[in-house]
Amino acid sequence: MATPPTSHIAFISGPLDTGADGLYFQRYYVPKINSAIKRGDHFIIGPLPHGVDADALEYLLAYPVSPDRITIFVTPSEHTVWGSQFHAKGVGVSIVDGPTGAERDTTMTAASTYDILRWRKQHEASAFYGRMFREGYVTNTERNWRRRQGLTETEPVNEDEVDIFKGESTDEPRIS
Repeated sequence: MATPPTSHIAFISGPLDTGADGLYFQRYYVPKINSAIKRGDHFIIGPLPHGVDADALEYLLAYPVSPDRITIFVTPSEHTVWGSQFHAKGVGVSIVDGPTGAERDTTMTAASTYDILRWRKQHEASAFYGRMFREGYVTNTERNWRRRQGLTETEPVNEDEVDIFKGESTDEPRIS
């Protein structure tokens, strides 16, 4: 991934289901992505073919953002399944050493300077998932945020303060 030294690198992560017509992505991600694009930032994204990963890649390429500012991180098995699709789009593809999504996400945090992410608060998740909602479940997106903050999965976090930590009130990246 060739990046100028003055560039920030945003790790975009979020839920697999962005709701009807991708409204979740439009509401919570597009304004932050637009700010990052205007700053000239680079982007790293996971490989999933739906949800925030897919929405972000589609949005960035349609904006248009030069594919050399985008890198998709994949495990070896993900590369086997989806790698050719990403190479065909002209984006960078980085194959991580480990076989799991958790190892991929850890590598992505290390390779980026800030996050563009959001996860549903308890009341939002309960309404969205209904009977499938699991109280206390820590999503991969929350794990990504916790990793950036240096928090363990079990350390308590007041979810009303999380939006501030994620930079919801500012266009400037939170650099860790």
